Amino acid sequence: MEAASIAKKSGKSWPIMPGTYQVGDPNGPVAVCALTSERLVGPLVALPGVAIAGMVYTANLGITRILVNITSNPAIRFLLICGKDSALFKPGQSLVALAENGVDDKRRIIDAAVYDPVLPSIDPDQVAQFRKQVEVLDWAGEDDLQVLQERVKSLSDRNPGVFVSGQKETNAARKQEEFVSIRPGGQREPLLYDPKGYFVITIVPEQKEILLRHYLPDHTSAHEMRGRGATSVLLGLLRDGLVTQLSHAGYLGEELAKAQTALQFGLRYDQDRPLRPRESPAQQTTEGTQTTAQGLPRLRRHQRSKWPL
Repeated sequence: MEAASIAKKSGKSWPIMPGTYQVGDPNGPVAVCALTSERLVGPLVALPGVAIAGMVYTANLGITRILVNITSNPAIRFLLICGKDSALFKPGQSLVALAENGVDDKRRIIDAAVYDPVLPSIDPDQVAQFRKQVEVLDWAGEDDLQVLQERVKSLSDRNPGVFVSGQKETNAARKQEEFVSIRPGGQREPLLYDPKGYFVITIVPEQKEILLRHYLPDHTSAHEMRGRGATSVLLGLLRDGLVTQLSHAGYLGEELAKAQTALQFGLRYDQDRPLRPRESPAQQTTEGTQTTAQGLPRLRRHQRSKWPL
């Protein structure tokens, strides 16, 4: 039975968990994990026999998504690991360790050489199915497309067919992550009431800097900070205890992120206003007229009608 038919029969779409991936032929026997190499995903998912190709960054939530999506599609029989592994989180090494050793009684991946390689929402039976269903091929570090294309073809050619576990699907194995839904919105406390004061944020495009100035509640100037990134600026404010309200910290994080984006992409930044393109300077044309940023002529100031009439 084809994987698509199985999914339809169970009433579930596939893949059943979100992630950084692209879907190819759901009935293909090969899944590709390109680790952190995004450029490999598109070309590889287009190959015959590839069901899904994507990236992974962490050895816990990232691997959870891979395991759930693979075990929910019995047509997948191979997991090809390729591309550049994260030196910090090492999900590639952890995937290989999972295939070789499984998890312990605390659902930690045995012999994973990384911090906190735990799969709390995964049922042990699902781990056992993963280890039986797919053959994991560790080609981490390989990013040559021709080599990988040949490898995918060889795997597809020896497809053993749809995996049959012989076990009934359990609710525990398929519940994945469960969340309580909450709605956005709420009321922010007036920033005037932060006893530490308020901040004025501007950017200095010539120096690629964010300029933040701190004023006390009585509008007296207090502190100044210059930085190139939103995170470092916000951490500096928190370090020095200049923000006391969570809503104020959230507001500053949003505004500093906008300021950083404006610097990166050459946009205009005005605090509390949406980002927008910078206006082109007006250019002199003929006597008595001036060209605006949109190229439309307008009257000089001394030629405009006075108001009120």
